[in-house]
Amino acid sequence: MKKEDIGSFLKTDPSIQEMRRYAKMLGVHLKRTMGKKDIARALAKLSDKDVPVSSQTVVATPSESKRPSKPVNVYLPRTYFTDSITLHPVNPYWVYIKWDFSKETRERLDELGNDIFVRVSDITNIIYDGKNANRYKEAKILSEEGNWYFQVDFPDADYIAEIGYYAGELFVGFMKSKIARTPRNTPQFTDQETWVDLSKGSKKEVRVSVEAAETSLSIRSSGPSDNPSSEEFIKSISKSRSGR
Repeated sequence: MKKEDIGSFLKTDPSIQEMRRYAKMLGVHLKRTMGKKDIARALAKLSDKDVPVSSQTVVATPSESKRPSKPVNVYLPRTYFTDSITLHPVNPYWVYIKWDFSKETRERLDELGNDIFVRVSDITNIIYDGKNANRYKEAKILSEEGNWYFQVDFPDADYIAEIGYYAGELFVGFMKSKIARTPRNTPQFTDQETWVDLSKGSKKEVRVSVEAAETSLSIRSSGPSDNPSSEEFIKSISKSRSGR
């Protein structure tokens, strides 16, 4: 290799990783503590004499080195024109609902002309028949919105999402999600502990002391009482990320 090649490489202002790869290819021993300037001096010193390179060695300049391809802008449609609704717990007090409508459903809704509502119902410890929810929250929506956030009242509870309209005082749901459970907001305590004797390879169940059980039962959590909109949820997430 001629010194002009090494000089041309250094003029491209390569990164320290590229310089280390280049030096390794030339057989130059570098210390781990060497910075860019130190490596550049070592390569410049090497350029004072021609360096033999085998015919099978290909010297790749930074412009020739392989790099990951740039991300391609992929268009994702706002709707796939299929009837679907899903409920996803975000944390103990928030759930996310996503839906889509087929063309037939959209035409039916346009013909009815009724306002559309999305509803999330607490159905913990009951067999839900569409009318006997423990409590529910709802919001008036537009069919093209496609998603909504709800702040729910209780963690570790079962919720179901529905989309429907009102016929007089009766809520008529025409789409229903599967049941989803929000996560707990505290550690799960038990009155039993498992003790393992590693030397003997045995284990036994031990009942937790009364003091420990009373301490665990004294932990309480107060949930939200209002129902902020999706916009307020997004603002709260942005605030927590920015730290302001």
